[in-house]
Amino acid sequence: MKKLHIFTLMVAFAAILTSCINKNVEPRKDRSVGGTSEVLFVTQNDEQWNGQMGQAVRDFFEALQYGLPQPEKNFRVAHINAPALNDMFKKHRNLIIADIDPDLPNPIIESQTDWMSSPQYALKIKAKDSETWVKVFDNQKDELKKIFDKNERARFMDFFRPMNNAKIMETLKNIYGCTMTIPEGYYIASNNDYCTWLRKEELDKSLGLIIYQLPYKSTDDFSEETLMKRSDSITKKYIPGPTDGSYMTLDKEYIKPVFKVVPEFPATYAVEMRGLWKMENEYMAGPYVAYTFVNPQNNRITTVEGYVYFPNKPKRDLLRQLETIIWSLKF
Repeated sequence: MKKLHIFTLMVAFAAILTSCINKNVEPRKDRSVGGTSEVLFVTQNDEQWNGQMGQAVRDFFEALQYGLPQPEKNFRVAHINAPALNDMFKKHRNLIIADIDPDLPNPIIESQTDWMSSPQYALKIKAKDSETWVKVFDNQKDELKKIFDKNERARFMDFFRPMNNAKIMETLKNIYGCTMTIPEGYYIASNNDYCTWLRKEELDKSLGLIIYQLPYKSTDDFSEETLMKRSDSITKKYIPGPTDGSYMTLDKEYIKPVFKVVPEFPATYAVEMRGLWKMENEYMAGPYVAYTFVNPQNNRITTVEGYVYFPNKPKRDLLRQLETIIWSLKF
């Protein structure tokens, strides 16, 4: 009887402890919904969607993404009116809500991260008329796109993280002093002390990551000319094509490389290069994105390039997958 009494007390104590812990732990948010690279715009009526407000949102988010050989939009903008904003739509990953109130003296901006789901960002703009609403949106749109891009990477990472390739990640850690979440399906095609080539080959497509590092000399290492020359020298030496004498290089005529400083990159400061690669002496090409930064572990200039080969098919989402992998970089 004494043993039973002690056991009963232990069970009761465990139940009380669990209850106390659960009160302090915020419940896990539902996974956000929405298609890949999709923005949901909620208006009060169809006139707002068909007018200058909807046009401003579409013109910005549905602009063509640079560097893709076939036209593809950065995002797709979906639309509903406010009465249809039910619990399911409230969980959309990238949400913009419009509210026009003629009696409102000044515009109001409200935003919330992971409002009803995760990852999620909801932005609500209140204004007295359409013209004011568009002005406020124009001031917010660049930062808003960065957040929505981040949400897209977080969505892909939810799928990648449980199936990461621990062996490749350990190899990168030993060579470069950093890790990236590399999903299963990739393999090391070649590797030496300062250049590693990862590939994922399927019947109709090919994805690749090229990581290379060299001694950091000066800020000139980040110049556009230096970044292109360095990339071409590495790919000519280490990324051969399917036939003798063929090798990867950057296209500088059809789609010229564009450059952008990315201060929020995991390495704190990086330069992004985006454009089209091609295969010398072969009819092969595709989009790429590259990030160059100074590795704080060894003070070397380091570049991670991701490329896609998927002839005559959409490539935007595949390139986003590679961006997600690159942005998972940790020191």
